Amino acid sequence: MQFHRTVLSMPFDEERPRQASGFRPQTSGQKPTASRLAAWLIDAVLLATCCTGFVYLAGRACRVTYWIDFVRDTSPLLATMLGLLAVAYSFVFVVLRGQTPGMAAAGLRVTTLHGDDPTPIEAFLRALLSLPSAFLGFSGFTLALFDARGQTLHDKLCRCVVRID
Repeated sequence: MQFHRTVLSMPFDEERPRQASGFRPQTSGQKPTASRLAAWLIDAVLLATCCTGFVYLAGRACRVTYWIDFVRDTSPLLATMLGLLAVAYSFVFVVLRGQTPGMAAAGLRVTTLHGDDPTPIEAFLRALLSLPSAFLGFSGFTLALFDARGQTLHDKLCRCVVRID
């Protein structure tokens, strides 16, 4: 019985393998941190604008004359609405484009640790888990400023990473 060795490919025939992780190492300087802060600020302003618009429309529909009393009396409902709006905002934009408008403006994109786009279930879980990150005094978001991969608490739990696009 003879054994033949077959060489399928030579080392010089193959392309160099790409990095398996879906993120680039952060470069020195403040660009990644500044990009994250800019993305968070843009998204926060857009969410606050939407929420303010909803409060105004609800007040107009109820014929409110004393706005401070209206906001004070409905603050639990408004906080719930803001949370649901934030989950929907993050989920829809990450599923459709892989980035929120703030991330798009800052040149950032959400991927899994393997470099793929998040599935709708992963995007929904990430959006849902961002609420505790925000309600704990934004400590879950602040984690991204000190983490080696720049992951927030909800990114770590969902095995996602925000990379520079």
